[in-house]
Amino acid sequence: MKEVRIALIGTGVISGQHMERYESLAHVTVVAACDIDEKKLTAFGEKYGVKDLYTDYRELLKRDDLDAVDVCLHNNLHVPMAIEVMKAGKHCYCEKPMAGSYADAKLLYDTAKKLGKELAIHLDWLFTSQSRYASRMIQKGQLGKVYHARSVGYRRLGRPGLDMPEPYFSRNFISGKWAGHGALYDMGVYRISQLLYVLGVPKLERVSGMTYQELPMNPVLLGENKMEVEELGVGLAKYENGLSLDIIESWAINMDDLGSCMVAGSKGGLRFCDDGNLTYFSYDGEQLLDTDLRVEDNHHMERLAHPELAYDDNDQANWAAFLAGELKERYDTPWLALQTMLVSEGIFLSGKLGREVTAEEIGALSVSNAVREQETPWGTFSYDF
Repeated sequence: MKEVRIALIGTGVISGQHMERYESLAHVTVVAACDIDEKKLTAFGEKYGVKDLYTDYRELLKRDDLDAVDVCLHNNLHVPMAIEVMKAGKHCYCEKPMAGSYADAKLLYDTAKKLGKELAIHLDWLFTSQSRYASRMIQKGQLGKVYHARSVGYRRLGRPGLDMPEPYFSRNFISGKWAGHGALYDMGVYRISQLLYVLGVPKLERVSGMTYQELPMNPVLLGENKMEVEELGVGLAKYENGLSLDIIESWAINMDDLGSCMVAGSKGGLRFCDDGNLTYFSYDGEQLLDTDLRVEDNHHMERLAHPELAYDDNDQANWAAFLAGELKERYDTPWLALQTMLVSEGIFLSGKLGREVTAEEIGALSVSNAVREQETPWGTFSYDF
């Protein structure tokens, strides 16, 4: 298989997960890494055996031996850095969410098309047996007419950068400048994108929602910082053909349980269990039926007959196999991430305006909040996009 040579920009907490996945792929070589935090960068290089280390991304992008770059930065740096990567002639893998606003995400999506580069967004939950089996069942019509879905994410108390403090989670997670938004963009992106995927990425029509920041903050943990993003987001989205999706995503809430994600259809429904399994519910007019689908066991047996399913183990594996020419098609994560951004921003705009907003209004009202100039110990980085 063709070797794929990759560099990472950003060596924070999520880069470790990316690196471990790349290390499991025989055809992928991580040849360089970059971070403005030299201490963090050096530790990353020593841990993973990456020798070529940079504090200036511009020097890294001058290399002509890179196939792709993996961007592991905070939300509002995704678009400027991903565009820099693609302008330098490299394919780009980018952390979730796609951006800090729908306007920025749309710009990134369009720029990738214009430059003809392969862009991938880290939507981890698509690459599970749970997602594959749910999608397959819906496509086969086993649920009948699908009319409602629910996206649920729960933390009793876990605001990264506050209740989940440094050094594991930086303060940038609660910063309006760097993160833009909180729970909905940080964790909601996984569940919302998973449900939109299994539903066939339906066309959004309108959204109503609210966001909240209400729970007390421990002053010792907060220090001189400010909590500038939401800890809870709720919404109701209406899609084509009468499909509805209700959303609730919590970093912090005074409640013990919010339930789980689900899809309801006229012939049957699916509950997305926290352990990665699916439960199927149905009623034939005379009796109720509940079925444990055992998707992990079934996927294991399926992989014995179809070894190529290993390329679907995670999004790094899928993307790298595509770059190596082993896959002719890959998951269209940029389009799915863009649609996830659309409904998520609709919740923020609805809360701000105090009314329901249409998909067209979201596109028209969304504004860029991406970083265009960054002060670093190594000088000022200016991003032109």
